[in-house]
Amino acid sequence: MTPRSLVAALLSALLLAACTSTTVRPLPSVVGTAGRAPASAPPAAPSATSAPTVQASPVVPSPLPSSAAPTAFTTPLPPAAGAAWTTIQWHALASDDPLQLVRSVLRWRGGFLAVGRDAAGTPVWTSRDGAHWDPLPFDTATTFWPGLLVVDVAEVRTGLVALTLLAGTYDCGAAPVCPTYSSTLPLLAWTSPDGRRWAPTTGPDLGSPAHWPGPPLLAAGPTGLVLAAPTAPTRLAISPDGVHWRTLPAGALPADVRIGGLASSAAGFTAVGTQQVSVDHDRAAAFTSADGTTWTGPSALLDPTASGMLTSSGASWGASALVAARDGLIATGGFFATPGATLWWHSADGRAWQALPGYPPLGPTTCIGEGCGGGPDGSLLGDGERMVALRGGADAGVWTSLDGLVWQRLAVSGDGPDAAATAAGTDHPPRLLPWGVLASDGTTTWFGAAGT
Repeated sequence: MTPRSLVAALLSALLLAACTSTTVRPLPSVVGTAGRAPASAPPAAPSATSAPTVQASPVVPSPLPSSAAPTAFTTPLPPAAGAAWTTIQWHALASDDPLQLVRSVLRWRGGFLAVGRDAAGTPVWTSRDGAHWDPLPFDTATTFWPGLLVVDVAEVRTGLVALTLLAGTYDCGAAPVCPTYSSTLPLLAWTSPDGRRWAPTTGPDLGSPAHWPGPPLLAAGPTGLVLAAPTAPTRLAISPDGVHWRTLPAGALPADVRIGGLASSAAGFTAVGTQQVSVDHDRAAAFTSADGTTWTGPSALLDPTASGMLTSSGASWGASALVAARDGLIATGGFFATPGATLWWHSADGRAWQALPGYPPLGPTTCIGEGCGGGPDGSLLGDGERMVALRGGADAGVWTSLDGLVWQRLAVSGDGPDAAATAAGTDHPPRLLPWGVLASDGTTTWFGAAGT
């Protein structure tokens, strides 16, 4: 029996045991185009029960066309968690440097875990010290199946939890046809005690990913995990450990809310998004929860008219992302009009919000031309510990903050990125790592090593 079939048999046995006490629900049969829901197939309504749901036994996916196997690499030793950054030293990466594939890095009590993106899917590396990185093999009895897309990883009391989908992409670029996700394996949760050994378990029932306009949103807090499907009505699930999931009943959030950003803090969870207030008007909204189960809101969030960011109340606006630091949050979004200006708002606790019309510390763009100007001059990043504001080009700069209000400009040296590599809203956004930042213009990737 192959390693893949061993894992599939194990998961099938787990599901069979669970079915003795839980009703199995049929999976959705509609498979649409990734990136948007088909017009004829609206998302299904949230489950009316709060009991865990169990899906039918998944089909092990076929491997994607493989590229070169990921290789080990080394990076500068990360600063200690919470250490203040004072410098950034830039250099351009070689075209074959594995670091340029990295999309996210999780620092946890057992070390570090990095998730990348290449033609074969999502390579994964682990490191004990954050400097020496070893690739994780796929398709073994104790690792991920081939053909899976690792969409997020979080830490819980028992170790790590990863969420996977059948491989594909929400960013279709210039491709004439977007890849689709199979409804036979909509979402799986995997658990690991050390980042090297992984076991699959049934994920929460949040509907078919074929209807999702983006990846699910995951946040880890003191009480465990909160997971949100990017749909309206918003579908939520919670778990203390990544194994035992509870799908929240309809009404946990208002039915007319679509979540765009989710973050955690010592006080609980904050979600921001867009709420429909009439048939032709939407506004930004924020909600908070101590444990992910009971949510309060919407907060008096983000009225651009009252803050002076808008002179007319006729336009719709919404929040599409949430950037978190240790002592504060910045929600980002914008107007739905074309072209629509970008909006930023700040909060210390997710409840009281204030507008940030000047996008501090980046300031607005000053370029001239169609589609240019009116937005932040650079990108805003966050990892829950710190925020980083990043701008390349002739007026390059890097700033850090622990609350989103007080910013420290760092001393910068080396060969830095161009403005295209740090612009907001591109297909290749900059990435914040525990030991620096990555920026790419689609051709060249730059790494900025942080110093303390």
